Amino acid sequence: MTKPITFAYPCAKCGAGQAILPAKIEAMSVVQCVQCGRKHGRLDEVQKQLATKAREESFQKMRQIYRNRPTGKNRSS
Repeated sequence: MTKPITFAYPCAKCGAGQAILPAKIEAMSVVQCVQCGRKHGRLDEVQKQLATKAREESFQKMRQIYRNRPTGKNRSS
């Protein structure tokens, strides 16, 4: 018998940092908080949320890096 899968995912309700998936993973599987049992949604929905969040955070980081990066326009030759 296979065991459920636990992975890092923050819970908005209790603040726990882990969620659980059933042993048989499918797109329709429900992601739940390990601590309080709150249902975060279907796996495919959670994956889309995580991908969107990762893109937004990487875009913000890129803007921060390029905002602080010297352009070389004021360098003396």
